Amino acid sequence: VPDMRGLFLDEAEIMLENHNLFPKVIDSVYNKDKKLGTIIEQIPGPNSTVKKNRPIYLIINSKQVRQVPVPDVTDLSYRQAQAMLKVIGLEVANVEYKPSEYKDLVIDVKYRGMSITPGMRIPEGSSLILVVGNGLGSGQSMVPALKGMNLEDAKLVISTDSLIIGAVDYDIEPSGNEADYVIYRQRPGSGKTVSSGTRIDVWLSKDKSLLDKVFEEDREETTKESEDEFF
Repeated sequence: VPDMRGLFLDEAEIMLENHNLFPKVIDSVYNKDKKLGTIIEQIPGPNSTVKKNRPIYLIINSKQVRQVPVPDVTDLSYRQAQAMLKVIGLEVANVEYKPSEYKDLVIDVKYRGMSITPGMRIPEGSSLILVVGNGLGSGQSMVPALKGMNLEDAKLVISTDSLIIGAVDYDIEPSGNEADYVIYRQRPGSGKTVSSGTRIDVWLSKDKSLLDKVFEEDREETTKESEDEFF
């Protein structure tokens, strides 16, 4: 029996045919240290003696890179996030700093220049960019109106104002297309002036009737802020 480890299946077929044997693939695994699609184990082993016209059982390395889900590393420290990503085979290629009220915590994760959501599957070994907070900026921004937007659109809008999405609350656990969920409440409210890097908490639902609802907690907050300004 010849040694076929490291060969592709078609190469093994030719080699075995010359020895009056034939291959039979019994399993496929993923080994990142071996070439994709190559033989990583054989039974019987190399230099074994078998009768003619017998099968040689092969274990093949997967032809595709394993896809791994990106963990939720937002609000973790840069070091914690980097360690968590490394454990599952993902690398941090770069760090971008952005104004945030929580210094040194991860705000966002980017893959190929685009923000990605936790749970998204990407090839093992991929490089990511971590967006990390560096404290509140000295600039001031006016909070935009986010009502009626889905979460991804809201992220784009507030990023241009040096703001970030904070807590995200769904009235019902999201299922299906998350673009169907719209923001019906936000805090701080639109029109308020805040420091660059301030977090905007949002509430989402598929129920569009909530867009017109006025929440007592928000009314009380507005009243308190007005009284503080007066005094």
